[in-house]
Amino acid sequence: MEKYIGILRSIGIPENGAKLYFALLENGESNIADLSQHSELYRVEVYRQLPFMIESWLIIELQKGKRKYYIAANPYKIQDIYLEQQQQNEAHIEKLAQQYSILDKKPRVIYQEGKKALSYVFADIVNSLEHGDVFYRVSSEKDVSKANTYLPKDYREKRDKKQLERYVIMSESWAKTKSPRLERELITIPPELDDFEDNISLTIYGNKIAYIDFTTETSIIIEHKALVDFHKKMFRIMYMSLRK
Repeated sequence: MEKYIGILRSIGIPENGAKLYFALLENGESNIADLSQHSELYRVEVYRQLPFMIESWLIIELQKGKRKYYIAANPYKIQDIYLEQQQQNEAHIEKLAQQYSILDKKPRVIYQEGKKALSYVFADIVNSLEHGDVFYRVSSEKDVSKANTYLPKDYREKRDKKQLERYVIMSESWAKTKSPRLERELITIPPELDDFEDNISLTIYGNKIAYIDFTTETSIIIEHKALVDFHKKMFRIMYMSLRK
């Protein structure tokens, strides 16, 4: 019966309690002395395990005169306990899911500092998006070549392998340094409107918004669907207005 102990352990029955159950299953009705002998457990341990096993309905206590005897419940009781626990676990998981859904409606914010913080943002974009996804970026870097030094080594490889599409708004001066790409739609801010050199970028991707301040080497990632949807609307309005 040793190989079956794990089955009872999976439903929360301790090993010694399982030994008592299988001893009764093999030998039938037994008293304390018999149980101790057949299970190879000391009487003290038998007395310690019996209340729990009786409460679990795996061992049934019989009163015969002044003496008590014990028998094993039908093994199908193990299945009943398993199914009952499964139902309880599903109910608990459902409650946790409801709690998570409430918390999930609140923004999750990650603030980081340093060069690695900026690289983390770029890595998160290409790692979290799926093949063919789209992201939106507003770039106002003062030095695009320096900004590119924050890109992880495999950033472009992963971006191109996933065929990520992107819509970009940037200054006209820096747009001239960009070569045309099929997967990139680029709109510029006219010089007469603004020089657009705030040295900050905004990227909207998945359920996240990422801000990068290249001057202070800081980044903020906000994960929140409602805010993302709002930013996408604002981006599209700006994009279409500049496109005219």
